[in-house]
Amino acid sequence: MSGPRTARPSPLPPALCAEAERLGVEIAYTDVDDIVHHADPASVRSVVDVLHEDAARGDQAPIVEHVIVLGGPDACRHTGIDWAAVEDAQLTLADGTVIARQSLIDALEALPIGCHRLDVAVAGRIGASTIVQAPAAMPSMAAVARDGRRPSGLFTPAYGLWSEQDPWPGFHHLGDLARHATAAGIDVLYTLPLYELFLDETFDPSPYSPVSRLHWNEVFLADPGLPASALPEPGLGRLLDLAGLASHRRGQLVEAAATADAALLGQLDAFVRRRPDAANYARFRAERDRTQVPRALIQRSYVLAQYLADQQLGTAATSGAALGLDVPIGSHPDGYETWAHPERFATGFTVGAPPDPLAADGQDWGFPPQLPAASRRSGHEMWRRLVDRASEHAGVLRIDHVMAVHRLWWIPPGAASAAGVYVRYPAEELLAVIAASAAAHETTVVGENLGTVPPEVDAAIHRWAMLGLHEEGFHLHDPELVDIPRWSVAGIRTHDMPAFSAMVAAAPVPAYRRLIDPDPTPDSHEDPGTLLEAVLRRLAASDAAMTVADLDDLMGLTEPHNEPGRRGGTMWRRRLPCPLEQAVTDPTVARRLALIADRTTQPTGATGT
Repeated sequence: MSGPRTARPSPLPPALCAEAERLGVEIAYTDVDDIVHHADPASVRSVVDVLHEDAARGDQAPIVEHVIVLGGPDACRHTGIDWAAVEDAQLTLADGTVIARQSLIDALEALPIGCHRLDVAVAGRIGASTIVQAPAAMPSMAAVARDGRRPSGLFTPAYGLWSEQDPWPGFHHLGDLARHATAAGIDVLYTLPLYELFLDETFDPSPYSPVSRLHWNEVFLADPGLPASALPEPGLGRLLDLAGLASHRRGQLVEAAATADAALLGQLDAFVRRRPDAANYARFRAERDRTQVPRALIQRSYVLAQYLADQQLGTAATSGAALGLDVPIGSHPDGYETWAHPERFATGFTVGAPPDPLAADGQDWGFPPQLPAASRRSGHEMWRRLVDRASEHAGVLRIDHVMAVHRLWWIPPGAASAAGVYVRYPAEELLAVIAASAAAHETTVVGENLGTVPPEVDAAIHRWAMLGLHEEGFHLHDPELVDIPRWSVAGIRTHDMPAFSAMVAAAPVPAYRRLIDPDPTPDSHEDPGTLLEAVLRRLAASDAAMTVADLDDLMGLTEPHNEPGRRGGTMWRRRLPCPLEQAVTDPTVARRLALIADRTTQPTGATGT
């Protein structure tokens, strides 16, 4: 087999190549056609400069590594610290327990799983390290699998859910659907990210561009319990008026904060003591507020929103099927994360993807990349907090674009997407942090590994017993049925792909029909519903770790959730055409739910190894 084909000789000076390698900048990458593309010299220089500046902010010769991983798949037991040279030390466990120098060595031999802080003194110098005691693997699916069988899932966006009694989207609708899903034999209810969005004048409804990945979206609060708002209620057509709903909720929350009694104020104070970031987030939002409402009241209203959201999402998470939540790889460039920790981000740079068959000019996702050295100095605090916060309510946690723990495509200020370069991240440290944080809640971790990813990504997924994804919709035109990996969550499509009915109508798949249903009935050749049910049976009978189906597909809907690269239109705000209780009890939907939930059939055919 021939190796990758080089597009042209490297234009980079040797000295720049050496500096790039030292700082984790990849000077070339291989595309889907096995062509090697060398990085633009100006882009490499720009990225190297900002990484060099970031590295220079830290101690050039630290007395202890900023991050030390113990345990993990390799069962590492060595800190690399010369204890004979240590004058004093203190270990603070994740639960706040403090262990002094004299008991520290024994404590390190039996550390609980989690992220702990070690402070040491050597030759008059002080240093600190985050010690990650990682499990041997990511948490298993035991917490979501009932009766030891292979689990199944249902996906739907939360913004599309409504009922006859309450036509607004809300966390409580997720709870209602979770109960219906459990009754249908479904184990996990997946949805899109539920984080706060800019829905005011900055309006960006994409759940993958959140204001903060630590704070829940207040538009999903339940209407009961909040005061009536003086603002007009947004219309309830086919498309959700997110801006109108956000304004409506804001008015209700401000009034609720203004009339809060002593008991509620005490509860909010206790909440802030547990969640100091809620108060910080409230200050951030109050600074942006353009109304005449007193700033203190605005801040209280945002704390109240997070307090209520945490309660209501917690209730939904314990209502039936486990929740499958989604963590985006970045947040809005003007959002809370860059406001709270500007020193951790490469200002002016954005994250995206190089050119590929789906985006010939590359992609620019608009949010800034985190600086690798700054992340290490913080003990990868952002990743710890992201996973911990989401795992409080998630039985399954999907990490979008999991390749980000290995490398990200950085686009310099003013450059085209195609002129970006890959920057490496400390993958083993990040995976250890994710595993340790998820283990505290027994949350199953899924990494979105679709598209062109380096071999080391899937290798790491295997090493850490993480789950990947398989989407059958990518393989409808393959000459043979492809293997469905055992370690995958197997479905038909992602939220960025067309609806199944639209997919097969736009490009018929007669060969796939014959492969998957060798004995079709005379009326089934052109029926997308019959083909859908055959695909559901194939997925359910596979030995994939988990299966999932999109409620839109089960209902035969034809519109997409999202079209990458497009803005406006129906993106991120299309409501279900009927109340959720009607949708899940429809005989056709119920039959199809039963198909994806039936994991008792022994795997046959091309189902993976």
